[in-house]
Amino acid sequence: MMVLIYITCEDEEESIKIAEILLKERLIACSNIIKDIKSMYWWEESIEVDNESILILKTIENKVEEIIKKVKKIHSYENPSIFALPIKTSDAYFQWIHNEIK
Repeated sequence: MMVLIYITCEDEEESIKIAEILLKERLIACSNIIKDIKSMYWWEESIEVDNESILILKTIENKVEEIIKKVKKIHSYENPSIFALPIKTSDAYFQWIHNEIK
């Protein structure tokens, strides 16, 4: 099954760094980066407002746990937001994703 992993990052540079590492290790087939988003959240008893970027990763189900562990090691946040969502896609697109991952 194809999986999209959604991660918020400190900035575009961090998103690029993480994506490059995961691509080089063939854990993902593709990434998308959305820079300059505004995030609001509770942290240590106060509401925070930050500029961040979103990193979206395309992978397969059996790589998710390895990706999450790797991202936690290299991410700048103490508790990064990482969500994995199963996705239905065309057989041809899934085959491409599967072929690009080792």
